[in-house]
Amino acid sequence: MNTFALQVHLTYVSDTQVTVSWATGASNSTAASINGNFLNKTTVPASFVQYSKAHSTYTYNATSLASTNTFYTQIYNFSNANPALNYSSPIFHHVTLQNLTSNTLYYYKVGDPQYGMSQQFNFTSAPAVGNTTYPFVLGVVADIGLTPNTTVTVQHLADANPQVWTLIGDFTYADDMQTNGTTTEGNGSSTYSYVPSPEGTYQPWWDMWYRYMQDAILSSVPFLPQHGNHEIEAQYLGVDVAGLNHGLQFQSYVARNPTPHNQSGSSNPLYYSVNVGPAHMIYLTSYDDFSVTSPQYQWLVNDLATFNRKTTPWLVATFHAPWYSSYVNHYKENECMRLAMEDVLYNNGVDIVLNGHCHEYERSNPVYNFTVNACGAVHITMGDGGNIEGLNKVFADSPGQCPAPNATTAKSQPGGYCPTYVYDGQFCATSQPAWSAFRESAYGHGILTFENSTHALWQWNRNLDNENVNMDAVYVIRQLSCSNKASFALGAAPTTASNATATAG
Repeated sequence: MNTFALQVHLTYVSDTQVTVSWATGASNSTAASINGNFLNKTTVPASFVQYSKAHSTYTYNATSLASTNTFYTQIYNFSNANPALNYSSPIFHHVTLQNLTSNTLYYYKVGDPQYGMSQQFNFTSAPAVGNTTYPFVLGVVADIGLTPNTTVTVQHLADANPQVWTLIGDFTYADDMQTNGTTTEGNGSSTYSYVPSPEGTYQPWWDMWYRYMQDAILSSVPFLPQHGNHEIEAQYLGVDVAGLNHGLQFQSYVARNPTPHNQSGSSNPLYYSVNVGPAHMIYLTSYDDFSVTSPQYQWLVNDLATFNRKTTPWLVATFHAPWYSSYVNHYKENECMRLAMEDVLYNNGVDIVLNGHCHEYERSNPVYNFTVNACGAVHITMGDGGNIEGLNKVFADSPGQCPAPNATTAKSQPGGYCPTYVYDGQFCATSQPAWSAFRESAYGHGILTFENSTHALWQWNRNLDNENVNMDAVYVIRQLSCSNKASFALGAAPTTASNATATAG
């Protein structure tokens, strides 16, 4: 088998741990059945990482058991599907480096000494967790795909030198492609059908995406993964339903991205939390049960009970589908989740919420229940990473553009149909809502710089004519007078940048 290490990427675990992942063996499109003992074959390379603080001199070795390897298949069993396009993945290796020195440059290689090691890569470990880690720079993108717009976004993100970055769902858009790798419907022969989601998806696109992202940013900057609706990829004739669906959904995402969910007491890779720099970051899912009796909700309550602002003053929540978006596409689509979970996030003083899904940029004022509230969270929608589907450009508050409430229900989200009429009894506002502070339909990335325990600088950088243009910059300020925010603070407020405006939050 092919033993070359490809698709190398780093997943943040803690300030002293990072998981290194890579693929060996070629993916296959075949009608043959998959050997269930494939992972235990002696021909599968072992999982080794050689690393050091010195260039080309490797003083440390880390390895993992074969049982930590992951692998999946995607079977196209719909009517008149071409069985020759069934997909079996490479072997994915995952090795966690322990006891790293924070904020330190490391050099590393991955592979198996018996078969050969990879080229040398390097990364800088994350700063120590705590309330003295300032400034701390977090990169933010979502709905990224693999297009010319993607490459511009990722280059600008890498140029900003984030210490950790996060992708808020919708990695590759493989499910927008037909099973033969095209994006045009109706090009199948009279014998076979090449149809897109939910029955079809072009899984080799995942491999291509990781190969590109390896050198662009993934092998050099630790990242925190979040999933979106385009990661569901239901198997067989399956209709998108909630959660992992007994291993029939999210298989590519889960196999390739070892989320640190176990460390935060979650049994589900779709929701977890981590401490990173001065922030406690919560990763929730819009695509599994979020009701007040659900395992996800109970995990969230337990996780928030352990949150300590003296250690991590900032509380950030992420999930793919936004609660606050004023565009027509996906308008109020995730309202059932908001009704279930906004109170618990507000009561615990969440400062910032990061979302994707809606293909535009929008930042809210601090908001709670569609009302500007100084003690609420600032919601930021970043669905503008470069996806193949294009940008949303129409506002729901434009004359004649308010969608019918029953047109906003997503088949892939639990909770059903939850229309709310918060604008003087109407489903939509008639002008830009007061909670919406800035909105623009353009591709770009975000940089969130935590400057001290009360001030964080948010910057949205637009891809304009391939240039990095800062279009929205604002300080998010934790209002310590709010009853849902702890009064602990350290350090003076930073000097306000000339292109920034202070905001409560």
